[in-house]
Amino acid sequence: MELAIGIVIGVLLGIVLSRRRSLGNLRVDRSDPTSEPLLFLELGTDVRTIMRKKQVVFKVRVEDFLPHE
Repeated sequence: MELAIGIVIGVLLGIVLSRRRSLGNLRVDRSDPTSEPLLFLELGTDVRTIMRKKQVVFKVRVEDFLPHE
């Protein structure tokens, strides 16, 4: 029973910390179905902050700039 409680607490803590550590969005744009997806980095902080870190966390958003017809 204690093991299950520990796992649940660990998963919840991981989710909360990963949301707080996100430094921006990595947007995937698939507007043109004939080419590879385009990637856009939308920073929530300045570049100098990111340059000081060895690892960063971004949220991935699949969002087309131009709608498909």
